Amino acid sequence: MKNLFIIPARSGSKGIIDKNIQPINGIPLFVWSIIHAKYMSSSGDYICVSSDSDKYLSIAENWGADSLKRSKKLSSDTAFTEPVMEDVINQYELDEQDNIFLLQPTSPLRSKKSLEMFINLIKNNKESGLTVKETYQFEWVKKDKFSYQPNYAERPRRQDMEPKYIENGSIYFTKLKYFRKYKNRVSVNSQIVVMDDFESIEIDNSEELELVKSLSVKFNQQWIKEVTQNKNIRCVFSDIDGVFAKNKKRTNSNERIYSTLDSSAISSWIGNGKLFFFVSSEKKIHSEELFNKMNVTESVFGSSDKLSDIKHLLKKYKLKRDECIFLGNDISDIKCLRYFDISFAPKDATSEVFSSSKFKISKNGGDGFISEVLTMLE
Repeated sequence: MKNLFIIPARSGSKGIIDKNIQPINGIPLFVWSIIHAKYMSSSGDYICVSSDSDKYLSIAENWGADSLKRSKKLSSDTAFTEPVMEDVINQYELDEQDNIFLLQPTSPLRSKKSLEMFINLIKNNKESGLTVKETYQFEWVKKDKFSYQPNYAERPRRQDMEPKYIENGSIYFTKLKYFRKYKNRVSVNSQIVVMDDFESIEIDNSEELELVKSLSVKFNQQWIKEVTQNKNIRCVFSDIDGVFAKNKKRTNSNERIYSTLDSSAISSWIGNGKLFFFVSSEKKIHSEELFNKMNVTESVFGSSDKLSDIKHLLKKYKLKRDECIFLGNDISDIKCLRYFDISFAPKDATSEVFSSSKFKISKNGGDGFISEVLTMLE
């Protein structure tokens, strides 16, 4: 029995431009669903992102998911989700007993506890399931044009009420045979997984986006560790201009503007016995006094092929690729961003860089960007 995880990530959001790639903890919004799908998946399972955007699909592939370009018909505001699911299903050879999962990208807050409950449903060969929110709300209904009345005879105490369960739109699953029978993401006989209020937030507007960004700083630490800390990172390769230095420079000047937050973070990183390298295409050597003060492991200037120079440093210092990360912000950094399993780009990087880097940090280059990255790796 296999599992197919479907993540629909359309690019045409009108309320929030490019909503599905807005950074949450430095990770594009829809990518959180890839991370959660990987946690629930087993060997031989499939994870597929359906999108009308080549940029989104490139990001999906960079995070290890399959990608499927969606037709214009399935990308409109009025398109239903089930036809999108069917479009993905038709790309795979599946058995009628295989499970079809739908993970909505607008719900990036999912706990491991909730996902493990879903895993148990799969292990117990359940027919269908979905996530819900538990509520004890008092319902009022419209009486006439000017007034409303309660939909209950007496106001009960909360502890005396039976809870109601409302779909929160986060995760659904059903077996393929029931999807084909009912043409629906769930069957008529479904199990529920009750999520808390945080997990039940769907991002539909800018206020909800900002709320999730704030909540996720603490909530998603469990997942950040999955993506970064379990890799045992001990080495950073970084561009300079637009990454450590602000993306501003006077004509014919060799001066740079740096953040003291970043320089302190780098010094602390190196002081803990880790390595830090600068690799720059800039031919004029600069900032040597500062780099020496920070005890930067080594700096390479005038690089015409950053990836080749980095591979030389990996060999020289006997480093493994999965022990290292790369920080970059422009086209000359793309090969390096793709080469490493974990890579970061600042907020003001070029759009092409975002689809090549794993993380998009909310700080600009030279303005606390490196400090935020190194904090995530602690």
